[in-house]
Amino acid sequence: MPSSRIRGAVGVLAVGAVATHLVSTVLQNTPDSYNQDLRQFTGGWPIPGWRFFAPNPGVQNVHLLVRDTKAGDAQPSPWRDVTPEVPHGWTQVIWNPASRGPKALFDAMQQLSVMSANQAGFTWVTQSVPYQLVFSASRASATADAQALQFLLMNVFPSAPPERRMKPILTSEWIPLDSASEHKETAG
Repeated sequence: MPSSRIRGAVGVLAVGAVATHLVSTVLQNTPDSYNQDLRQFTGGWPIPGWRFFAPNPGVQNVHLLVRDTKAGDAQPSPWRDVTPEVPHGWTQVIWNPASRGPKALFDAMQQLSVMSANQAGFTWVTQSVPYQLVFSASRASATADAQALQFLLMNVFPSAPPERRMKPILTSEWIPLDSASEHKETAG
């Protein structure tokens, strides 16, 4: 008999803990909850806080464009969009290991966008990890006989009027692609 009481008490405690956690999560994520900090009442138990779209909802897409030059060509190649496509389907909700690479590139492009918006010095930007990651992605898409490349980050606002739909964020300098200069860049 005592074991059934213990199991009952444990069950009640478990249900109470889950219910308390759910109620705390809902309260923490209400629209005005940014002023509240319920962690002081939970004794160290973490309460998830989700702000998926607020206060800055996503209204643009960031695209990576690349152009390169070849030996003997007076003009660079036209800009081409090399932004990785991310497949969307119902299975990606459950299992999507291919999203990590594009997500890392997207995060680096977003960070460069923030640096640009905050008027960061170009020298400082070119030495940052996000810039090097975007350069590496750009380098992977350059043609085999390219001598130098340049990349451009472009914000695209799908819902804006056509004349205000695209806004350049950052244009890199021309980056030589010979192995000596690439080795120097990665060593510096």
